[in-house]
Amino acid sequence: MEIVNGSAADLAVSVVGDDLEMMRKKAETIAQIAKNTQGADNVNIEQEGDQEQLAIDINREQATRFGINVADIQNMIEVAIGGKTISTLYDGAKRYDIVVRFLPQYRNSIDAIKDILVPSSNGALIPMNQLANIHFVEGQTNIYRYGSKRMITVRTNIKGRDQGSFVKELQEKVGKNVTVPKGYSIIYGGQYENLERAGKQLAFTIPLTIIMVFLFLFMLYKNFQHTMITMSCILFALGGGIMALLIRGYYFNVSAGVGFVSIFGISVMSGVLLVSALNRKTLFNKDDLQENVLTASKEQLRALLSILVVAIVGLIPAATSSGIGSDVRRPLATVIIGGLTSTLFFAPILIPPLYFWMNEKK
Repeated sequence: MEIVNGSAADLAVSVVGDDLEMMRKKAETIAQIAKNTQGADNVNIEQEGDQEQLAIDINREQATRFGINVADIQNMIEVAIGGKTISTLYDGAKRYDIVVRFLPQYRNSIDAIKDILVPSSNGALIPMNQLANIHFVEGQTNIYRYGSKRMITVRTNIKGRDQGSFVKELQEKVGKNVTVPKGYSIIYGGQYENLERAGKQLAFTIPLTIIMVFLFLFMLYKNFQHTMITMSCILFALGGGIMALLIRGYYFNVSAGVGFVSIFGISVMSGVLLVSALNRKTLFNKDDLQENVLTASKEQLRALLSILVVAIVGLIPAATSSGIGSDVRRPLATVIIGGLTSTLFFAPILIPPLYFWMNEKK
């Protein structure tokens, strides 16, 4: 998640612009609003606050007075603090760089840096504090960017309510209480961004899938009524999946959406087993429809139990897992178990009477 979105949180609100000081104030206001919103958990600003940094401002007039080039001063600072390769040591096929650098206790001391001696044009050694203003300043620890602009992110997890309503409420509050100048923007991302994107895709793919399943079933049966009876299994599975989420206190997310797509296919397969068996029985014995329906239903009950019970039992470990990735597995398995359980109860009970009722006149 973090690689895709830049944040592993459920919701990441990013302030994008140029002025970090102003952006941080806006981010602190957004963080306070988020903390006062029901469902917020672990609200914080991803970027750390200011940190002391060593600033060395070279005095060009002083350097000219002593006949020292600015590049020479910069080179001396680079060697003392950062280190610089001055030669190479060869040991057979191996090669080692020889680096000159101050010891840690000296390069971490502002007094030691002020006492660095820089050679002038006449050979005199001039202390660094006469050539530059060396002092500590408050600076940013990390600077993140988004679209070539700077970014500060407020992240929060969401507990006790669904992401959609939480984000909608937060957007309304932020819109009323936080204004950003022209050229600045507030972006909502994190796992919520994945949910929003997946929701748009599922809104297209699920109806398309149902239509394709309907067409294939119609090609199989060549009968509209039998096709609709089989498709009714989707309603059984949908209701069971929703009830399972409510019972466990989960909200709809991407993995739950994938679970619904899965149970649609398995539940339709259960309907195909029943309706196909009923059609075969009726085809060879057209005298007593009620007896045919009862006999075929009894024969297919074992097959339905074998398919659905095995799938339900196999998904129980995923539904009760608590390790890494369990937040993705649990909603997926919960939806499938709930949908298959409702299909297991309702399909053998309701499909035979529906079939009998629709074919009774015939």
